[in-house]
Amino acid sequence: MEGLIVAVIIGLVTAIFNRVKDSSSQESRPKPKPISTGSPAQTYREEPRTKREPVREEPVYTLQSQFEEKKKDIESKYAQMKKQEKDYKEQVKMQRSKVKSIKERKDSQYSIDFGNQDDIVKGLIFSEVFGPPRAKKANHRK
Repeated sequence: MEGLIVAVIIGLVTAIFNRVKDSSSQESRPKPKPISTGSPAQTYREEPRTKREPVREEPVYTLQSQFEEKKKDIESKYAQMKKQEKDYKEQVKMQRSKVKSIKERKDSQYSIDFGNQDDIVKGLIFSEVFGPPRAKKANHRK
């Protein structure tokens, strides 16, 4: 109840100050001048310029020079892209050779040989048993 009384008092004080402010701002405002419609055309004088700013001489770019600059930029980007392409092709060759060497090894730690279907089923069961709990998997909903 006390909060309501304080809010009402604050509202009254702000309302009073707003009225005083509005009345003082209306008195200080200049009154608008009436528009005269007597003369149909008004003449305007242009004032002479006393100071002249120095004219900056900037290089003028023609379409041909702009075209040549953009052409050079594109050619340099093209050369960079070609170099990247060669690097990526070399990386792909290296990766393929690694994969091929791993596939050719039969007695390595990467080779998986399932003798029968029971081994596959056992693998799935062990992955569920030793894997993360179901509550921490992505498909869990709250």
